[in-house]
Amino acid sequence: MKLDQLKKGFWGYKKASVYEYITMMEEEFSEKLAEKVTEQKTQEEQYRTQIAALEKELSRVRKELEEQKKEQMNVASALMEAVRYKDELQQEAQAKMREERAEWEKKLEEGAKELNQYHKQIAKVREMVCGMLQSMDAQSEEVEMQIRTVKSACPRHNMTLFERNPTEEA
Repeated sequence: MKLDQLKKGFWGYKKASVYEYITMMEEEFSEKLAEKVTEQKTQEEQYRTQIAALEKELSRVRKELEEQKKEQMNVASALMEAVRYKDELQQEAQAKMREERAEWEKKLEEGAKELNQYHKQIAKVREMVCGMLQSMDAQSEEVEMQIRTVKSACPRHNMTLFERNPTEEA
C-alpha cells in the first residue's frame, strides 16, 4: 500500500486506513530490520571467524618470531663463542711461537758459543802446531849445524856412515 492509496474521508484520511498503512509500514520496516539484524549477525559471525583466524595466525607468527629470536640469540652466542675461541687460539699460537723462538734463540746462542769454543780450540791447536813446527824447524837446523860441524871436524873416511849413497836416494 502506498500513501496515495489511503482512503480519504470528510475530515481527512480514514483512521483504519492510516492504521493499516502504519501497520504495513511497521511490518515492512520490521522485516527490513530483521533482515538487517540477520545480515549483521551473519557479518558478525564472519568477522568473529575471521578474527579468530587472524588471532590464530598472529599467535603462530608470534611463536615463529620467538623461535627466530631464539635462533638469532643462539647464532649470536655461537658467533661470540667462535670469536672468543679464535682469540684464545691466536693467543696460544703466539705464546707457543714466542716459546719456540726463545728455544731456537737459546739453541742458536748455545751453538754460537760452541762454535766460538771450537774456533778458540782450533786457534790453540794452530798455535801449538805452529810452535811445534817452529821448534822442530829450529831443532832440525841445530842438528844440521851439528852435522856440518862434525863433518868438517872429522876426516872424510870416517864419515861413511853419515854419507848418503846417490843410488839409494832414487
